[in-house]
Formats: sequence, structure tokens, C-alpha cells
Amino acid sequence: MKKNNGKVDVLLSIYNPNIKYLEKQLQSLDNQTYENMEILIFDDCVKQRFDLSCLNRFIKKKKYRVLPYLEENVGYVKAFEYLVKESTGEYIAFCDQDDEWDPRKIEKCVLKLEQDGTLLVATDRKIIDGEGKVVCESVRHSSNKKYETWNSFEDIGVYNFFTACAPGMSIVMDGPFARSTVPFSEYTGHDKWVIECANACGKLSYLDEPLVSYRRHGKNVSGVLEGIKSKKDYENERIIPHLELIREFQKRYPSYQGTETALKFAEARRNHNIIRLFKYRYLAPDIAKFEIVMAFLPDRLMQIIIRMLQKQRS
Repeated sequence: MKKNNGKVDVLLSIYNPNIKYLEKQLQSLDNQTYENMEILIFDDCVKQRFDLSCLNRFIKKKKYRVLPYLEENVGYVKAFEYLVKESTGEYIAFCDQDDEWDPRKIEKCVLKLEQDGTLLVATDRKIIDGEGKVVCESVRHSSNKKYETWNSFEDIGVYNFFTACAPGMSIVMDGPFARSTVPFSEYTGHDKWVIECANACGKLSYLDEPLVSYRRHGKNVSGVLEGIKSKKDYENERIIPHLELIREFQKRYPSYQGTETALKFAEARRNHNIIRLFKYRYLAPDIAKFEIVMAFLPDRLMQIIIRMLQKQRS
């Protein structure tokens, strides 16, 4: 068993950040009780570079390193892939630019990894608004969704193909394992990819404490229907990528048995097979319900419904 002093690399990707939010995040990293950590920072915004002189005002106790710029924007998934490749730590933690961490987040996560002998640990999270006010004390305990309520050592891979079982900022993982997952898939997010890989390569832990605060505001990069205007958009941006992800994962990790079940559901979605969508609905109930309804509706009406749902989230 490793001693609780292995180096942790906190990987922070920034893109034209809100300075107020970034300051809060950096201060929460600087106040971590875990001593042996370094913050790796990469700026992916080519047209409007961040003023790096601000870093010394916000980071006073921890080490940090700024990675060299790349010639063009690579997007958030490739940005985190770049950070992972440049990391050297025994442990790795993903970090977003506008959240806040509990001071003992790294300490508790590393201890959990060592106690359980797992490759990756995810924690519960709070939700805060743009002003930092807590609007949800515990996502886990306010949800009945499988992807929010799983436990340590469970096989969650088949569910995670369709809905990420933890957001990146709640994850800490074994460093050598994380580097082995590169290159990341182009068909999904970095967080969903490493969760899937950890599930296939070993075991995962869940730490039932809200050790991160997810800031929900208008510019978060999220939303199932973001960028979707029609049935065709939905199929091209949501259904086909899931199918391609599973096929790619099967090639990388052929021994993972959950892939076959996931493929059946993904193919039912691609073929609009209502009977099979209903049969495998337990894998992603919200997705299955939405797509069963979508199969019966003309595209014109579906476009109206999509706009209504998007307005509710804005």
C-alpha cells in the first residue's frame, strides 16, 4: 500500500475564465490540507490569453506549473488529455475553472484510494449558484438516479456509457492508470472516459461526502440538448457518438463484458427500435423515455419541444 504522501497533480484547464470564479477555485486549491501537490495549468483560449501574473496573487502556498501554449484551440477533452500526458504525479485530479473544493478534498480522496486499493474515487458534490450560494447540499442524496447513487466496487460501466457517473471535478485517480487511458476517446468527455476505463481495468470507490461545489451558471459546458435543433441533430450529436464510443471501447478493452449489453441499447437507439429501447431502459431511463416519445413525433413538433426544454434550462 502506498503511503499517504504521493504527489498529486491537480489538472486545471482554463478558457477565458471569469476572474472572480477562478480566484475562488485557486484559493480552494491553495488551501488544500494535502501538502504534496502541484497545480498544472493549461490555457486553451488562443484569441484571449489569461493574464498569468494573476496566479501569484491567488496561489501562495502550493506549487504550480503552466504548460506551454498550443497553436490552436483543442477543446476541453483534448486539453485535459494534454494535461494528463504532461503529468508525473502518483495521483491525478481533474479541476474546472469555476468550482470550489473543500479543503480536505485531496487528503480524503487519496486516503480512500489507498484504503480501498481502487483506481479512481469520486465524491458527492454540492451545487452553488453564480454568487456562491448553496442551492443543493448533496446531489447524491437528492437524486434517485443510478448514475448518482452508485457505491464503491460496483460495476457501473454499462450505465456510464450513456450518462457520466461522476463529473470530472469530483474525481481523483491513480496517476499511472490515468496516463494509460490516453488517447481519450473523441466521442465522449474526459471524465466519462476515465471512469469507463477504470471500471474495465479495476475497481472504483465512492466517497459519500460533498467535497466539491459545482458552480451552476449560464456558461457551464453541459446540457443534453445543448446545440440540438432537430431529430437529425440529436441523432448525430447524441445517439451516434454513444454507439461509436462503445465500439471504440470494445476494441481497447475487449474483456469488459458490459460492452455487449451497452451495444444492444445503443443499436436500439440508432435503429429507433422502441421494443428494445423499452427492454434496456434501465441503463438510461431518461434517455429511453425521451427517445421513445421522439420516435412517435414528427420532426416539426420535436423541434418545438426541444426549444421549450432548452428554455427551461436557460
